Amino acid sequence: MKDTKCTVRYLGYQTLPDGGRGFNFSLELVGEAVTLITVEAPVGLFSGPDHMAIQEGAGICYQTLKARIETNFGQVPSRFNLTLGDVSQHRKVTGVRSRAHANTRAVLP
Repeated sequence: MKDTKCTVRYLGYQTLPDGGRGFNFSLELVGEAVTLITVEAPVGLFSGPDHMAIQEGAGICYQTLKARIETNFGQVPSRFNLTLGDVSQHRKVTGVRSRAHANTRAVLP
């Protein structure tokens, strides 16, 4: 799949009946018609100790979709569920400074 060129675009999201989110993307493979794909993030992924923030949902879904395109040679269902494993694998970890660290100052000689 790495040789096959494709374009993935984020189109937006809708709230699902259970309170989760459906993240919508368009997928265009060279020489094929544009396909609409929805990655459903169940409400349970947005709560609990390792919950996903709504703000990071689109990015995680995008990375998950790209990974599925690469591993499945472009054959991706038009709808699939995001899993906790997908969130763990595709979450971008950013450095968070603690308050104690943020309030310390370096003293130079």
